[in-house]
Amino acid sequence: MQSQQFQDVLNALPTLTKQQKYTLLNALSEPHYSCDIATSIEESFAQAPKCPHCDSEELQRWGIRNQRQRYRCKSCWKMFNSFSNTPLARLRHPEKWSQYLEGMTHSLTLRPAAKECGITLRTSFRWRHRFLQAIEYDQAPVLRGIAEIDETFFRESFKGQRKNLPRPARKRGNDKKVDCRKIPVVVARDRECHTVDGVLKNETADELCSHVNGRIDIETVVCADATLAHEKLARKLGFIFKEIVTSAGQRVVEGIFHLQHVNSYHSHLKGWISGIFHGVATKYLAHYLGWRRALTDRDSLTYDRLCNRILGSLRVQPFRGT
Repeated sequence: MQSQQFQDVLNALPTLTKQQKYTLLNALSEPHYSCDIATSIEESFAQAPKCPHCDSEELQRWGIRNQRQRYRCKSCWKMFNSFSNTPLARLRHPEKWSQYLEGMTHSLTLRPAAKECGITLRTSFRWRHRFLQAIEYDQAPVLRGIAEIDETFFRESFKGQRKNLPRPARKRGNDKKVDCRKIPVVVARDRECHTVDGVLKNETADELCSHVNGRIDIETVVCADATLAHEKLARKLGFIFKEIVTSAGQRVVEGIFHLQHVNSYHSHLKGWISGIFHGVATKYLAHYLGWRRALTDRDSLTYDRLCNRILGSLRVQPFRGT
């Protein structure tokens, strides 16, 4: 806008009615989201449409439903749209996704997010885990330099489950302790804040290898506790291994090799889960690991960066914003 045009707008402000001033105020206070996930997915899919069921490219347009273009495959004769077979399938109100994702960059809990977006608590829960499902496997591509590996444990939780519990429920105010299985979680993190993590079935070298294989550079120096599983992992993957005998009180080796970064990550992860969400169900633990990974990346998590992570997991061209 030219300076004269802007001055004309300022001069016209006293002549506005009360309703016009209210409308203008709402327009100025409304947040602007440079990236729209729903539009990006539909535009990318329209450029090279492919059947999500049989990968055929022989398609035909088959009308519009819920303001989305539908397609029909000429090979398997199934109908679909650009969101079919993705974590965002069958989610409604895409015009509110941007506002909801903005809240996720600030670890907004379910009820405040539902109130802010004007949706129900059940919808808020569904949206959270659909978006987290999209970034669950968005791990760091490779760890370089000095990396640290260690495991931490979470108590098995059946939060939200009312029936068919495999153990007696812990009642509030009951001093009797309930034996809970400990769920191991591995975290591998380098000094550049790149993180690889995952929920383990057990603490064996094979299970550790399934999570970090291909994500540790051959020249990386890995610090870990002196356990048989870590020693076997080092032999299998061939990286340089620095043992930290924490059971004997050893904390630092050669002045620079330690586990302080990964242990700090464990502490903040547990504080984040227990402090903000008051614990999470074990079946959703991997979703929250992915969320925490995104929040603690080297670059702070913004709405555009979160959009790019989701679009990348759906194999959509990432948004190039400022």
